[in-house]
Amino acid sequence: MKKLPLGRWTVSQRVVDHSIQGLLIFASVFLAFWLNDYRVEVAERRATEDALAAAINEVETNREILARWAPYHAEISRSVEAELAADAQERGPFNPYAYMDERGIFREILTYDSWEIMRQSGVRLDLEIRLAVNRVFQQQQYVEKAVRATVGFLGSRELFDPELAEENRVIFYRLVTELHAQEEAMLESYSRFLDTVASG
Repeated sequence: MKKLPLGRWTVSQRVVDHSIQGLLIFASVFLAFWLNDYRVEVAERRATEDALAAAINEVETNREILARWAPYHAEISRSVEAELAADAQERGPFNPYAYMDERGIFREILTYDSWEIMRQSGVRLDLEIRLAVNRVFQQQQYVEKAVRATVGFLGSRELFDPELAEENRVIFYRLVTELHAQEEAMLESYSRFLDTVASG
């Protein structure tokens, strides 16, 4: 067995071989762990970027939807308000559909799928961005609530009761006006969110 001199000590070739093999095994295990961590980090970063892109896309789509509906609801609100301001004797029976066109009251869906995915997947967003996402989609629920209230009113059986005409006209006015106000506030929030994301 060949021995290698090492100062005052001598080391056998076998110990040197085992040491080199141990060092290589350690280096390969360390490298495997590092590569795995790197892959996980890249996957998390990609998931975060994808989730944020999905939220931005969803907000832009929802903003386009509200931009189409808000002026229409403002027009309905003004029409009902003008009728309420007129002499009560000149008002005919209440028919909410007389204020609407073929679009009805609201026939599109505001979505928040990206927010649900973010909440369930544990995507790592910057705190300011995460708060902005939460705020914008939570506020959107107020618009949805106003839509549901208006649609619910339009589905009530007492809607065409002549004795409730004035009361129904006032209720409809308040519901549509609230819906429009929520839409305008939401449009501002969508723009603020997009500005926050663009600057963050």
